[in-house]
Amino acid sequence: MGIKMENHTLTALKGVKVGHSTHKDKLTGCTVVLFDRALPVGYGCYGGCPVTYNTDSLREGKMNFYRHGLFIAGGSLSGLSCATEILKEIRKSKKGFRIGNQTMPSISGAAVYDLGAFLDSYDPLYGAEAAQNATEKPVERGNAGAGTGTSVGKFSYEKGGLRLNMKSGVGSSRIDLGDGVMVCVLSVVNAVGNVILPNGKILAGNRDTKTKKFRTFEKESLSADNDSNTTISIVGLNIDLQTKENYDKIAQIASHGQVRAIKPLNTFRDGDTVFVFSTGKIKKPRFKGSIAAAWPEEYSHYLTLDVVAQAAADAVQESIYDACIKAESVEFQGAFRKVVPAYKDY
Repeated sequence: MGIKMENHTLTALKGVKVGHSTHKDKLTGCTVVLFDRALPVGYGCYGGCPVTYNTDSLREGKMNFYRHGLFIAGGSLSGLSCATEILKEIRKSKKGFRIGNQTMPSISGAAVYDLGAFLDSYDPLYGAEAAQNATEKPVERGNAGAGTGTSVGKFSYEKGGLRLNMKSGVGSSRIDLGDGVMVCVLSVVNAVGNVILPNGKILAGNRDTKTKKFRTFEKESLSADNDSNTTISIVGLNIDLQTKENYDKIAQIASHGQVRAIKPLNTFRDGDTVFVFSTGKIKKPRFKGSIAAAWPEEYSHYLTLDVVAQAAADAVQESIYDACIKAESVEFQGAFRKVVPAYKDY
């Protein structure tokens, strides 16, 4: 008998499936996260150039914040066209809100401006393909789904406009907090900035062609090129956060993981976004042995939220590193020496 590998991806959460549509010849794709029922979703967007679908009702003060799934697409603006095809697939499973004789599923999503946007038009059917491929198996990482054509380090260029970026992709991570509480993250990394390790070293980013090291971002080094860049993280929990405000708070703190891992971040050409959902399986964890267990119940709820939020930030940070470590080099005509190299090949 083989050894059963522990799942460190979003699908470790019961009732969650993830599917990819991967088109390596076109350097684009789609990633879909499907729920077995409508789940509460929080949202935070901190970049200046977001490309999102059905996110307004996820904002503070809105009531319709339950979703049957989330998606991340390549193709920039045209990538949002896949939403209709994803909804069609969900309807086939008869999941959705019942209105008269109709089944109306609700999804939200976002798109990244990937390398594929320079090659061909985005096919909306990528969304249907990703939904059809959704499974409870561990999520494929690296050059898969919406991470097929993503890259990092795009704030300066070689003479002639040759790109100096490096390959990134889909990354995952999981943190277990005890009492069965899990924080799982999927990130699609497509950053203008460099990816920075906790020790300050650059993992992947804008290449220095003379030294084979990296260029660092300075206040006047941002290129005037029209590329847009987005890192999108989907945080999955199994703890009931109780209120919409709590989901949004977790999204806000989870974004700190992006801040720690990427420099620069949240520029006016970024669409950096965080979604948070929960299966709500665990209602009131006490984290035995932690300080939260010793607090009066009226206070321990807030301490529990703080513990979960900080873990979410850590998990987002780790998922960004994973997206670069699992990536594979790709050929691209507009890149220096016609290759966008992965971390392991540089």
